[in-house]
Amino acid sequence: MAADDGNLLRLQDRKYIRAEANSFFMDMDMLKQSLNRIRSMSPAFAEEQPELAEAIAEYRAFYHLSANQCTYQCGYIRAGEQRIFVQRFIPEGKRKQETVLLLHGYLDHLGSLSKTIHFLMEQGYTVVGFDLRGHGLSTGDRATVKQFREYEDDLHCVYEQVLAGRQPVHLLGHSTGATVGLHYWQRRRAAFEKVILIAPLLRPFMWRLSTIGLALGKRYIKKLKRVFTKNSEDQAYLSFTKSDPLQERELPLDWLMALKQMIDGENEGQPVKEALAFLLIQGDRDRTVDGRYGRSWAITHYPKSTYVLMDGGRHQLLNEEAVIRTQTFRLIEHYLRSKQGE
Repeated sequence: MAADDGNLLRLQDRKYIRAEANSFFMDMDMLKQSLNRIRSMSPAFAEEQPELAEAIAEYRAFYHLSANQCTYQCGYIRAGEQRIFVQRFIPEGKRKQETVLLLHGYLDHLGSLSKTIHFLMEQGYTVVGFDLRGHGLSTGDRATVKQFREYEDDLHCVYEQVLAGRQPVHLLGHSTGATVGLHYWQRRRAAFEKVILIAPLLRPFMWRLSTIGLALGKRYIKKLKRVFTKNSEDQAYLSFTKSDPLQERELPLDWLMALKQMIDGENEGQPVKEALAFLLIQGDRDRTVDGRYGRSWAITHYPKSTYVLMDGGRHQLLNEEAVIRTQTFRLIEHYLRSKQGE
């Protein structure tokens, strides 16, 4: 890495650390009121809502989603009985005619991926993302579904109402979002031109032991309290996440049952080698998903894909410490710029 790049990294890190530190001094009660106001008024996506301008500004400031030279749109779309909160970031100036759909992981929300959003906009990409049902500002039973197909159905609604006619569209998904995006792509192969999966949830870490506990406890326990693990080496990120009012604090066992159903379905029958090709990046210190199983499964089913094991990386590669995060971003940048088949 060139010296100038190293200086740029340090400057960017200071900027983010200062922003994160300032966020802790915001009035949390006022922020929560703003979030509740956005939820209750449920503005339609991309429609002007002057009465919500202050609330949306506070939301964007807290999650570092404000940006100069950027057209910002947000609001809700209908997905069956649910209302899904969608955001779009359109960089001004040297803008590519390409869009990246960004999908977050379980218990998380789009706002926590602000570093990735800024990085993609700096590369000239329009970024579209949404909070999964039951997460962030979207409606739905908190952090649970009856089956994973519900996430895919919501993705389809977003695609049809926000992304249709905006080709090319690329997919960048993390964890649960990566798995949801992959399954959607399997059914609608023309949806995405390039696909990048970051630590996809193909099977959780120590899954077999978890299924034993699930079988024993499902009759007596409905929810588990979330334990905030060390899933990144970025201490500022870990501290911010614990204070984040949009992070889900409970893990319903119904969601684990839906996950088990999805995993069991993936393993039925003989493996079929797919012609689809993607970039998969996995941290070698990830203790959230079973990275070894995930790579083996993906190589068996998608032999034309590219796999990168990130040395020292934990689960939150998009929110890792500066060096690992920058390496991850450079891999994403190169893959998006490369021609198909390279």
